[in-house]
Amino acid sequence: MPKMVKIPLILSVVTLLTSGLLMLSEYLTHDKIEEQKKLLLLKSLVQLIPAQLHDNDLVESTLLIHENELLGHRQAQKVYIGRLKGKLSVVAIPVTSRMGYSGDIDLIVGIKENGNITTVKILEQHETPGLGDLILPNKSDWLMQFPNQSLNKLSTQQWQVKKDGGDFDQITGATITPRAVVNAVKQSLEYFENNKILFEQASLAPKMSGTNHE
Repeated sequence: MPKMVKIPLILSVVTLLTSGLLMLSEYLTHDKIEEQKKLLLLKSLVQLIPAQLHDNDLVESTLLIHENELLGHRQAQKVYIGRLKGKLSVVAIPVTSRMGYSGDIDLIVGIKENGNITTVKILEQHETPGLGDLILPNKSDWLMQFPNQSLNKLSTQQWQVKKDGGDFDQITGATITPRAVVNAVKQSLEYFENNKILFEQASLAPKMSGTNHE
């Protein structure tokens, strides 16, 4: 076989094999990654909806929503609804920021019935190690700015990072990531306020898994 033909052929075979291995790896790890995200979410619910704020089964009390515009959902997501003595007490709303430096940032926000945040948890992110990933609780206490904040306590202007004239700290060298998270948290609060009646009605039902709202 002529050398001019052999080299491109070898390169093509290597490329195909590499692509095949990457696809196989993604296929084999997808379910494992999703399972890890599920476990992280269930663990996070303890802080998002503290035990003293609910007396219902959170796994059974969910509302399926698909809010592409305000919450950035790429697919239907579960809102977890806490009830105390039969009344809405707190919800955990998943939100996806598409403004991250390295892609989507998936988080979930706990919001009390009065609109105050319980806590914010990052479910998945791909930000730059040592910079953008400093939003993670094992890297810094940056997320601790959110508990007890609300739309009533801070103005629209204040719901921004300090570089943009707001109240929230940014991370040196990585303003894009905190800006994306602050905006996503604010949007989850707005969604809650706009749909509070929906959550109150849903909380009256003993089981809401599978309910779809768009």
